[in-house]
Amino acid sequence: MAIFTRLKASIKINKEFTSTGIIFSIQKNDELVPLPVQLTVSDIKQVKNLDTLLLMEDLFYDQRLIELERLNYLLEYKELYHLEADERELLNLPDEVTSLFFKLDNKGIIGRSNFELNLSYRTEKYPKLDLVGKRYQNLIQLNDGQLVLMTENDVKLINAVHEVPYKQGEELLRQISKIKHLAKGSKVELNEYLTRENYEFIEGVEPDVERGSDGIQIIPSYSHDELDEEVLNHEQLVGRGYVKQEGKRVFVDEKAKETALRLNQIERIEEKDIPRFIENPESFIPEDIGGISLENFGERVKKLGIQVYKAQPFVYANENERGWFDYNVGYNVQNELGEQISQESLGYFETEGNYKKVDNNTYVSVPNDVNEFEEYASKIKNERNQGIHSNYVIEIFENIQSVEFNAPLQEFRQQLEDSNVKNKIPPKLFKANLHPFQEEGFVWMKHLHFIGYGGLLADDMGLGKTVQVIAFLSHLKDIGKLTPTLLVLPKSLIENWKNEMHNFAPELTHSPYVHIGANRLKDPKTISHFDIVLTTYDTLVRDQIVLGQIDWEMVISDEAQKIKNPSTSTSRVIKALKNKGRIALTGTPVENNLTELWSIVDFVQPGLLGSLNEFKKKYESAIKNGESYDHIQSRLEEEMKLVFKRRTKKGELENQLPKKIEHQGEFEVQFGPEQEKMYQSVIHQIKQKDIAPLQGIQELKKISSHPGLYDRSYSNLKIKKVPKLKVTMDILKNIHSKGEKALIFTEYREMQSILKRAIVEEFKLNAMVINGSTDSRQDLVDQFNKNDGFDVLILSPKAAGVGLTITSANHVIHYTRWWNPAVENQATDRAYRIGQEKDVHVYYPTIKTNVGKGFEELVDQVLSEKKELAENVIVPSKNLDIEEELQKELIH
Repeated sequence: MAIFTRLKASIKINKEFTSTGIIFSIQKNDELVPLPVQLTVSDIKQVKNLDTLLLMEDLFYDQRLIELERLNYLLEYKELYHLEADERELLNLPDEVTSLFFKLDNKGIIGRSNFELNLSYRTEKYPKLDLVGKRYQNLIQLNDGQLVLMTENDVKLINAVHEVPYKQGEELLRQISKIKHLAKGSKVELNEYLTRENYEFIEGVEPDVERGSDGIQIIPSYSHDELDEEVLNHEQLVGRGYVKQEGKRVFVDEKAKETALRLNQIERIEEKDIPRFIENPESFIPEDIGGISLENFGERVKKLGIQVYKAQPFVYANENERGWFDYNVGYNVQNELGEQISQESLGYFETEGNYKKVDNNTYVSVPNDVNEFEEYASKIKNERNQGIHSNYVIEIFENIQSVEFNAPLQEFRQQLEDSNVKNKIPPKLFKANLHPFQEEGFVWMKHLHFIGYGGLLADDMGLGKTVQVIAFLSHLKDIGKLTPTLLVLPKSLIENWKNEMHNFAPELTHSPYVHIGANRLKDPKTISHFDIVLTTYDTLVRDQIVLGQIDWEMVISDEAQKIKNPSTSTSRVIKALKNKGRIALTGTPVENNLTELWSIVDFVQPGLLGSLNEFKKKYESAIKNGESYDHIQSRLEEEMKLVFKRRTKKGELENQLPKKIEHQGEFEVQFGPEQEKMYQSVIHQIKQKDIAPLQGIQELKKISSHPGLYDRSYSNLKIKKVPKLKVTMDILKNIHSKGEKALIFTEYREMQSILKRAIVEEFKLNAMVINGSTDSRQDLVDQFNKNDGFDVLILSPKAAGVGLTITSANHVIHYTRWWNPAVENQATDRAYRIGQEKDVHVYYPTIKTNVGKGFEELVDQVLSEKKELAENVIVPSKNLDIEEELQKELIH
């Protein structure tokens, strides 16, 4: 049945419920039109549900609204659970998910030919819902057009009951068991017969491990809240999926049974593969085994008690009383947290292979280049009257990576120079000009590579970390030391890296290989012939055996916060890769605690910050004892100074970028009468504890933005009736007079729609809107950047955290404020970044109440206090959120 929602005479949104999903189409002047809809200024004035069209465009860009033939678009029913309540409301779908009340009866006895189940369901509003409604998967449509959106469990229960007539014998019993299991998660009244029937149903299965004398076996482990281990481990459950014990029938879900059988078919892990399995157990689970969670698998493997330590080759030099140097060489055996287990001498690794077996529960991974290290280290040890400039030490510097040196040797190593390293100009194949600070980063990476160190580049967002690395890769290509280089990054950044390489160094794109997907290469030799290999963190963990056999020239980790946890397989695998150099890139090396920074530095330069426990005692305890973040950052930067580089726009680049002018406190206006009433009403509810403080601050934020966000009947208020909207239009008028461009940030879709209409009314301009991810929105940004003269782009702050460059705009308006100053800074940085040629003006239109300090004034105050803290790279971003402080202020 088709439902038509008229958007005045010219625009109409059609919606039809089908068995596969909801089919939408859009008509303009009775003619079907594609998404995104091309609207004229006149159209925008007429469209009542403009925010609905904007939402549909977002769903289309995110590939959640699937394009069909004849300009139809499908929204699958499962997507309704992933939409926010206000988004469902915009589509004229239920904003709430409703739990149904069920009654389940039967006729006949289970197993007899006359057995059947009868299921009825209702809500408080619709007592005969099963009789008067038509069901479309998770939606029920009533005769009057009203819709009910059911819970996922309720849908599963109804489907399970409907499948009963098609089951016989043991499969029927399994289905009854499943129904009784689902009934526990819904509001179901069972009759006496069904209540008496004693069934249990198992849905959950995870991989577990069992160690025997001949290796380790991966086995399935069923999970159930009410069954004991003896029942769950019964051999019949794996093979048959059914067991009867103590008068109780226990069944396994068909999919879980298939998964369990697949897990049982995994070959036993032989003795020689045990250490590799301990380091990365997830890679031993075939990718095509679906429906299982590997979240707890690593912890289960740890319970085996098997340790795999890493061996760190070391060369220590200490001056003796005769002025010569005594050398100590060998291996520091450490755990994954950098704690020393033992110190071993040369000759410790005599066996072939990648691991040395110490005993049944202890292995040590053999370092890369162990034979070369043994050769040079033996010569150093036997050399008499040695100076710090020993030729054998220099051989180790130049040929062997990941060797730990003590202070005298570190100082000597840093002094090594090469004339090419100091050259700030990238090779000719790099087709761009670097800024002075980028030249510094380029030279820094070359120097680190020359002396065999890794580096963490933690530049502020918008300073071109990617372009600096591309310049460095061009240098490696020029000197014949690029192939093969591995780039590990989130999947969403792969296209961006390919595009940037094409733009700045086209020659690098002649031989890149993207190692993802089902058809990826499995031969290490073939992969190693590519100049640059791009892969994701998940694929790296899966393909450890393949990628771990390659001698990489460089391993580069982008968005390196992905390796912030030293105990994860991702961290262990990337740190174990054979390489001659390592670079990590992240503007946020600390998100939750300083352990994350330690883990990233442990990748680029193992051992530099000591063990994790030593590091925590030194720095995290200092934070607890009240030492300032600034002082701690200074100490940390001194310790990491060779391998850590961070530049901010506010610091070294202040004179290399245009000014950023903050118009703080310049655009404050009083509430309109409608807003004041709503605002005081919510304040009263908070004080009376009628609503929770968290809900209260959300309501106050909406009211302060526009009355229509709190009560939709006010959405079409005249601009002059909403002082904050009017002052925003005044700001835009000034920008318009200069022929410049502006970005406006607000997370509310309704506000985006109101702003879009207001801009049409004032300027006859159709402003574009961008929400969410940016993969498919780059075209909109490109169009905006190309447009001449005055223009406006409306964005959600969520769209600001990912690679958008909008330097054609030099005005930023934060219409609604985000709770975290770091997120707000990221939004401003879309315009205030490398490539910006004009001064950037930042505006904060603020509404004031007539009584006391208003909500937005309070937000502005707290954000301003946190802003300076946000500049400190070691402050966890969670510490910058202001919601708790706002709640306390409002309560008092």
